[in-house]
Amino acid sequence: MSIAIAYIPEGYSKEQKQILIQGTKKACMEGFGVTEDHSFVSIQEIKAENMDAQTAGMKSLYVYTTFGKTPEGKNLLCKGFDDACKAAFGDDKGRTIVIIKEHSNDNAGSNGYLRPFAPGYAEYVKKQQEMEAIAKAKAEEKVMIHE
Repeated sequence: MSIAIAYIPEGYSKEQKQILIQGTKKACMEGFGVTEDHSFVSIQEIKAENMDAQTAGMKSLYVYTTFGKTPEGKNLLCKGFDDACKAAFGDDKGRTIVIIKEHSNDNAGSNGYLRPFAPGYAEYVKKQQEMEAIAKAKAEEKVMIHE
């Protein structure tokens, strides 16, 4: 699972924000090996008067996810977010920053259960391991192509 929150200056169109959301969701799915139903993306817009000039020129992404994501997969996420910002904002992309916060499964809950106590948890862990292995292989493949 990944929960990603993009912080951007306010004033962009609905279409631009949807491009950013979809591109960021794709980056999370490819980088972390999560399925679409386990990837959540939202945008927080910041008013100009609530940020300094340096912050006004950048887009930042904060991602919360479980431990075990590979450096290669995290790099895919960073590249994917930068690409999503380029697609959404063009020349106004500015600097992109990604912060990834990992946590153990016993520090996350859903639908009234702490994850280890949730029905179907063992199957979830197995599927997550399979998805992460696929993401790692894809990431390594992309790194080799760029070398």
